[in-house]
Amino acid sequence: MTPSTVAIIITVITMLMFFTNFYPMSVTACLCALAMGICVPKMKLAEIYSGFGGSSIVMVAGMMIVGDALFRTGVAQRLGSRIGTLKIAQNEKWFIVLIVIICTIMSAFLSNSGCIAMWMPIIAAVAAGSNGKIRSKMVIMPAGIACIVGGGATLAGSVSQVVANAVLMGTPGYEAGMGVFDMTRVMWPVCILQVIFWATIGYPILKWALKPESPDFDKGNVYANVSSEIDNSEFDKIPRWKGNVAIFSLIFCIFGFIASGYLPFKRWLNIADIAMIGSAILFVTRALPVKKTLQSLDWDILIMVGAVTALGTGIDKSGAGKVIADNVLGLFGGKDASITSIMVVLIIMSSVLTLFMQNSSVASMLSPIYIPMAISLGISPLPFIILIGIGTNMAIATHIGTAVNMQILPAGYKPIDYVKIGGPLFIIMVAAICFIAPRVLL
Repeated sequence: MTPSTVAIIITVITMLMFFTNFYPMSVTACLCALAMGICVPKMKLAEIYSGFGGSSIVMVAGMMIVGDALFRTGVAQRLGSRIGTLKIAQNEKWFIVLIVIICTIMSAFLSNSGCIAMWMPIIAAVAAGSNGKIRSKMVIMPAGIACIVGGGATLAGSVSQVVANAVLMGTPGYEAGMGVFDMTRVMWPVCILQVIFWATIGYPILKWALKPESPDFDKGNVYANVSSEIDNSEFDKIPRWKGNVAIFSLIFCIFGFIASGYLPFKRWLNIADIAMIGSAILFVTRALPVKKTLQSLDWDILIMVGAVTALGTGIDKSGAGKVIADNVLGLFGGKDASITSIMVVLIIMSSVLTLFMQNSSVASMLSPIYIPMAISLGISPLPFIILIGIGTNMAIATHIGTAVNMQILPAGYKPIDYVKIGGPLFIIMVAAICFIAPRVLL
């Protein structure tokens, strides 16, 4: 049996394990890494765990800490409380638009799960104090969708693009990976399109799908009877200076990510260094407790990011990537294949798969296939990796697509509600990405 065949068998088994969630993502990724390192002769044993020393895992861990600081110090909660007192919070449609804008921006740099977890009780409290003008169930789903979409706007926004980037960085010649704002080039018009959707046809679709006038509208909604008082008492005990340090750390990281793409900063900083500095500021100033913060990190994701690099390495070293790429390209006309057509297929495939699979699993599955495909075409694989990162953040039309969708289920939503509300926006955004991406990335 040839090494390429062995690598393809390991890849297929890994895909099935990711798809079925037979084991946690971290366990599946580690088993795949071990299988590749031991069974593919050209792959060095050290390459099994080389991803744990890469910049991707450091960046993810650092930004987890920086984002978590805003929640632990009460900064995010205080911001939400102030927004709830604005006049716009008395008009349901425009309150939805405001929350969508804020959640999109916040989740581009913070945990989208943490963002929606913060906003759900705030939305419920605002609704309770609005004398029926605002209904929590009408606002929470748009907020959740905004958190998902915003997570696909930057490299720091979600995990799936980091996974794809980790595979890219294991490819010779592309060790630098993609920049923090490479995805933003495609996603900023899509994010604006999302806001326009909620300001126009999105609100009527919400009313049609959820039937707010029905006597069973709030059935199963745990937020329907929440107090109108937003309780921030637990954060009042936290010194304000800790919140200021958390804000400074996030601002430093944002400006650092931008500056690292230009000289002279490019020589001294990369995404991992910046995230490390941001988290170090929080620890050195004691704005965050070290042990509790490290314990709260999502180690399943971190281990998966470190181990999944070996999947791409094994496919590359065994020659399996070239075999797969040549066969797929043959379906599009071989070397004369239209790059635009391949990009459109990739966008649709990654977006649809992520409706039913974990987005990180989709990213780790597609990246090792599309990188050698790009190289066979004589182009940079970066545009394909950017699109995988974007497509895997389009899980807005099913309740199982991402953790955020499951977090908002207690607001009383049914699985069909995700299809009715998220489905039209999903189609609009995927079509927009198919139109924008070839014009921006090629």
